[in-house]
Parts: sequence; structure tokens; C-alpha cells
Amino acid sequence: MEIQVRIAYETAEMLEQLKEHYEKTSDINFTKSEVLSRAVIDTYALWKDTDWNNINVEVKDFDLLNGSLRPKFQISLDIEEKINELKKIITNYLELEKIITVGATFKYILKLALSQIQKKEKITVDKILFETLTEFEKKNYPPEIMLIINSYFDKVMLKLEENSLI
Repeated sequence: MEIQVRIAYETAEMLEQLKEHYEKTSDINFTKSEVLSRAVIDTYALWKDTDWNNINVEVKDFDLLNGSLRPKFQISLDIEEKINELKKIITNYLELEKIITVGATFKYILKLALSQIQKKEKITVDKILFETLTEFEKKNYPPEIMLIINSYFDKVMLKLEENSLI
């Protein structure tokens, strides 16, 4: 089925950001339709338990053309059914009198998919420190040097913990 929807600029940016991520991680090109379908499939199990008011994502800025705000999607019947299901879930969750639009539904799907990716990729200070220490250990420095590095590492970790930074 082909569907054309009007979407907000931020929604178009999320679509591009997910497209970029999916292409980078799978090393193949994705159409916008495939991005939407993958986002639906990746998030479907989470829909009933999601707090739709509190999904936080960092959206990259993209320089988009006006046509990006009226994209066409080729979607399967299965994906269409899931989108219609989500429209009802979100409408009920937000206690709205009218069912939300398809464009708004796409926004929630993309936002949830992006949120899940960003949660997995979240970089923390302690993660960076442990990765750095592991790199030093792989370089086979003399034991005296490693003792100094480990001592310094322990002091940094202690200071971070004392200041509630990790």
C-alpha cells in the first residue's frame, strides 16, 4: 500500500537520522519506507508499556527539502495494521477525543525507535575510562608503568564516585 503523509520537520529529521543509523549499522541502503517498517518492527513489542509522554531523544539537525515533509511510503498490510493499532493505543493513552493522525503516529514510532538506539549507544564516563584502561593493558607496557596507570585510574574513578559523576 502506498501512503503519503504530512509530517513535522522534527519527524522528517528523525526519519533521516534513523535512515543514517540503519544504513551505517547494516551497510546497505534503506528507503524511507524500509526505515519506517524497521522502526515499527523494532518497537512493536514495547508499544503497550511505553510512557508516550516521556520519550526523550537527541535529534540531529538536517537540511531538508520541503518534499521531505510530505513523504510517500510503500508499506505492507502487516505494517499498516500495526500503525492503525498504534494510533488507537496512543489515542487512548493520551485520552484524546479524536484519533491521532498518521503523521503523528509516525512521529511516535520514529521517536521510540531512536530512543531505543540512543539508550544502547549512551556513552558514559566510566565506560570510556574502562575502554581506555583496556587499551593500555593490550599494549603490554612494563609492569611498573601499568602499576602507575592502574593507580591513576583508581584515583580518577574514586574522584568521579565522590562527586557523584558515575
